[in-house]
Amino acid sequence: MGDRSFEPNSFISGSRTAYDIILTSFASGDTDTLRALLGDDVYDGFQRAIRARDTRKETLETTVVAAESTEIVEAGASGRNAEVTVKFSSEIVNVTRDAEGEVVSGDARDVQHVTDYWTFVRDLKSRDPNWKLVATRSEN
Repeated sequence: MGDRSFEPNSFISGSRTAYDIILTSFASGDTDTLRALLGDDVYDGFQRAIRARDTRKETLETTVVAAESTEIVEAGASGRNAEVTVKFSSEIVNVTRDAEGEVVSGDARDVQHVTDYWTFVRDLKSRDPNWKLVATRSEN
């Protein structure tokens, strides 16, 4: 792939940690953490969703009940960038509440099976070893 230090098992472990942090940060509206982990387009989309939720005075509660599997489905390099797409299969509970704490969407007892594909990119010429999330899509 052009990155001699790339180790698939370490990447899978790190991407799973990033997945959990990003979901939690999105739910809590932690844009500082998201800014460090997301590419510009993904960050802009997440930030718009957080602002819309804030405008409606809603809160999002996300709980990853079980991480079923995490696997690399595509990896490669183009120019100076390495790109890896990871498939995450998880059991998640999402609940959105209004300002009074009433549920407006989701159900705290309803565990959903979620399959997400997230693409991470890293500049191979950079000294920064961190990967950024640059694309997401879901099967659900």
